Amino acid sequence: MNYKLLLLVGFVVIIAVGFGSAYVMLRTPTTTTPTPVSTSISPSQSSSSTAPNNDFYFLVLTQKGISMVVNPFSSSDSFLGFQHVVNISTSVPTQVYYWEELPYNSTVKLGQYVFMPLNNGTVFVFNSSNMKVIKEFAVGNSPGFIGVAYSPNMQEVAIADGPSGVVELINLANLQVAWKDTFVSTTGRTYYPCDIRWDPADPNIILVPMRFNNSVDEINASNGQVIKVLPTSPGSQPYMVSPNLQGNMLAVEYAGNNSVGFYSLPNLQFLGMVKMPGNLVPQRGTFTPNGQYYLEAPINANQVVVISTSTYTVVQNITLPSTSSPGLAEIGITPGGSYAFVVIHGNVQTGGIIALISLSTMSVAYEVPLTTAPAIVLPVEIPAATYLVDNVLLPPVTGLHC
Repeated sequence: MNYKLLLLVGFVVIIAVGFGSAYVMLRTPTTTTPTPVSTSISPSQSSSSTAPNNDFYFLVLTQKGISMVVNPFSSSDSFLGFQHVVNISTSVPTQVYYWEELPYNSTVKLGQYVFMPLNNGTVFVFNSSNMKVIKEFAVGNSPGFIGVAYSPNMQEVAIADGPSGVVELINLANLQVAWKDTFVSTTGRTYYPCDIRWDPADPNIILVPMRFNNSVDEINASNGQVIKVLPTSPGSQPYMVSPNLQGNMLAVEYAGNNSVGFYSLPNLQFLGMVKMPGNLVPQRGTFTPNGQYYLEAPINANQVVVISTSTYTVVQNITLPSTSSPGLAEIGITPGGSYAFVVIHGNVQTGGIIALISLSTMSVAYEVPLTTAPAIVLPVEIPAATYLVDNVLLPPVTGLHC
């Protein structure tokens, strides 16, 4: 056998294969088509695909002191009954004010104390079993922001009244004030603590924005002493705060620059800042249960701004039903984490709307139009709601206002 001839043939074959491969590579595109980047949120990003949790109703407190039970999932019989807890005249500016926070996955039950804060510094307490007022607290005496937050174990309530500068803690076992502090400057001007929240990861910490002190304070829940102060820019006016459920991030709404700032907890280290789009003014927000997004409810528009907590950018705007008095009073997460509920406050003449946003699609799933003006919306367990409708509340009235 001629080995030289075989080697020569092999060499020629190798060269031919190489040229052929090169030719094929030249004829075949090697670039890939870029995938368009979308600003919308896919269901897999926002929540799980499990069946939604609809096992709750709402206890609604209207601006003029009416309590209502509402089934948000009924298209025809959502309004189930009402009761006048406090009678507030429509001719005075006094009203039930907007901010009351239950811990995540908590609901109003029978025999529970429910707080009804007014924008004049008065706070009424009524029993959920009969809707009767059992106590009245005079926290402040001037019109302005007031906020109420239940502790993670539902055994205490913290209250912040902006105009007076008062922050106090009430023991729910005896409805007595455990401690009370007044935050004012050396000249006597209130620091305006107009919101208050508990740290979900540490029930010993209360978070309070001091609007006119340009700071956010961590306060010891056991004695009212300030633990840490986050100084913010002069004129920024931090006036709302919301921690995520994991207890490692805090969002702060700024009235002075229409922005939302994000900080670590408990260290209060700066993470990012988001300027609200257009002329939107931030007021109240909430984190999704997984902490991936922050839902901001502006004071001057019927829409929810979705902010990514990984990039600190606006990734979506959710349009809500239009009203004659645009603006949102409250936003929160429903028990089970399937929805965010949004309160469109409206007014006492035309009423407002409660909207449920599905967190799996980031779109409006249910709308509850009301002829009353909702101020505070609290999830209530269905057995308690049924008892109230059957035994305590007056039947629904068409065209009920206030």
